[in-house]
Amino acid sequence: MAADFSAKGYRVLAPTLSLGVSGRRAGLACEAIHTHTEAQDVAEIGFWVDWLARQGKGAIVLLGHSFGSTQLMDYLAHTPNPRVLGLVAISMSYVGAPCEVVEPQEFRRAQSMREAGDMALGRYALIYCRENYTGTAESYLSYANLGCGYMLGLMRRTHLPLMAIMGGSDQRFGKDWVKDMQASGVLVSVVPGASHFFDGTFEFDLLDAVATTLQGIKVQP
Repeated sequence: MAADFSAKGYRVLAPTLSLGVSGRRAGLACEAIHTHTEAQDVAEIGFWVDWLARQGKGAIVLLGHSFGSTQLMDYLAHTPNPRVLGLVAISMSYVGAPCEVVEPQEFRRAQSMREAGDMALGRYALIYCRENYTGTAESYLSYANLGCGYMLGLMRRTHLPLMAIMGGSDQRFGKDWVKDMQASGVLVSVVPGASHFFDGTFEFDLLDAVATTLQGIKVQP
């Protein structure tokens, strides 16, 4: 996607978050030791957005996929750079089970560990790390707190334009997620038949949807 929109004439920045590893160039396995936090990730996003703002005079639109959208939403709801025009969220996600489901027992256990100042490593279920996210309670909770209700709250308090592009066959969310986003002020576009990753020929539908969204908010190359 970065290459496609760069070829269209847009200036594109696609940074890699460090996740606590200087100069990280590869994925971080679930079994690796995770001590980084969501707050640190959001601070890095802010660093790169501020850096980009210093390079020119144009507007900035944030674009992320899945958990990337989640983290960009977290950044946008706090102290975004004034040059940021809005967010295009592809497969906008939240962490954990649907809104109506209570937090798992391990969530409460991690809360108790954090309150006690316990920095021991533990194994947790987090996003695609089913039961083998290895990290501190602080690291785990910083991401596990990005649940459905928290994300909807961020959307409601954000005054910049929020656009979401969702796959019609995406099975990763509760049945009311799209309606809940719309009720929270997000303009949602659904691509029928597309999965969470917009794989196969849906890649082209996604590129078209993003291009249309950018044009709709008057962002030109």
